[in-house]
Amino acid sequence: MTGSYNNFFRMFDRTTRRDVTLEASREIAKPKTVLKPRKVCTGGKRKKDEISVDCLDFNKKILHTAWHPTENIIAVAATNNLFIFQDKF
Repeated sequence: MTGSYNNFFRMFDRTTRRDVTLEASREIAKPKTVLKPRKVCTGGKRKKDEISVDCLDFNKKILHTAWHPTENIIAVAATNNLFIFQDKF
């Protein structure tokens, strides 16, 4: 897992070599909210769900990340907020 700007964080699955970009945001931080993958567009036309690189907020950033070694639980710290996400089976 890595942190980035715009409160985005990225998780990688080493076995399948897949990755997903997610956003830690107060707007979506309600209990039992399902996170939607985010896509960042580097130029040209962007799709409806994509965010342009020019629109990224560099004042919002993930400061710390942590994950449980055996459970599907992660913690993400951004500014003065702590987000805890759990994947249900």
